[in-house]
Amino acid sequence: MAYVTIDDRVDRLEALFGQFLTEMALINKRAEERDKAAEERDKAAEERDKAAEERHQSAEERFVRFQDEMRAFKDEMQADRREMNQQWGRLANRLGTILEDVVAPNVRHLAREHFRMDPVEQFMIRCCRRHPTERGREEEFDVVVVGAETVLLGEARTSPQADHVPQLTAKLQQFQEYFPELSGRRVVGILGSWSIPEEVVKRLTGAGIYALQMGEETMELANAAALEGEGRQ
Repeated sequence: MAYVTIDDRVDRLEALFGQFLTEMALINKRAEERDKAAEERDKAAEERDKAAEERHQSAEERFVRFQDEMRAFKDEMQADRREMNQQWGRLANRLGTILEDVVAPNVRHLAREHFRMDPVEQFMIRCCRRHPTERGREEEFDVVVVGAETVLLGEARTSPQADHVPQLTAKLQQFQEYFPELSGRRVVGILGSWSIPEEVVKRLTGAGIYALQMGEETMELANAAALEGEGRQ
């Protein structure tokens, strides 16, 4: 029978302990390698995030610059348009064509788009009418647009003045005398010009007459909100 001595047991324990230390060293080495790989991945991810943030910031800066450039371009185009409109207005006034070239077409357009006069039955420019019963009286109406229920009476002025308001009011009152066939239809007055002074616009509003003048791109009713807010349309 073989006997296991204390020395044999010590040798065996030392061998097992040595094996344990070797395995622990291998485990620690692998853990260090994993930690190092994880750090490298984190560092690479941080670098990617930083690069992405820089690209995003650069894109935002380019977009802001683009917006600024577009805003400046739009402002420049609006200024150019206003200048062109003013020059066209001065030219039209000098040539005496503001009625045919500007006011009349816009009054007809407003008849359909703003006053819902569809269809338009008649469209007349520089219409001269003799009074049906008083043959010595004659009147000229710049623009007349006739609808089924409404008639637009437009007058063009190159330089609108305050005294033009009572003149147009008188024409509105006399209109159905010259057009008895349109009796019973609502008559709407419009004073059109390239630009109308604010004081004249106020007087027109007080008289229930629309003020038609050039806006940014086309002619606009300057006092439509005031008149229609009072239920006058």
